[in-house]
Amino acid sequence: MRSLITSLLLLMLICSCEKNDIEPTPAVDVTGSWQLSQQLSMPDTVWHGITSADSAYYVFGANGQFVFDAKSYHLSGTYKVIASGDKVKLIVTGKDSTSQYLQVERLSDSSIRIDDWLIGVNKEQISRKFILINK
Repeated sequence: MRSLITSLLLLMLICSCEKNDIEPTPAVDVTGSWQLSQQLSMPDTVWHGITSADSAYYVFGANGQFVFDAKSYHLSGTYKVIASGDKVKLIVTGKDSTSQYLQVERLSDSSIRIDDWLIGVNKEQISRKFILINK
């Protein structure tokens, strides 16, 4: 009888445990259309405006779809947000391309900074500021 009660208590304990699959809400919401406004080439410390030839846009949809559009390069596909404090990390995977890793930091209500996640791998590291043009 004692083992039956112990087994039932153990079963109730196991059944009462609940897995929490809900990820924390990211600190930075990337959803919307973002236009490139400035860039910073490392190791420089001064942000530089961009020319019309450098114009670029990111569009991050609420459905996990994204588009990157520049004059000489276009990429679309899916993205996944990984919460990470005051910054978020994105894994963007274009159709027919490998995944890219981006780190996004909110600078203000209408601007974000995007850096490569794997900083230091590319010797020509460039940080880019984007302004929100449509939510």
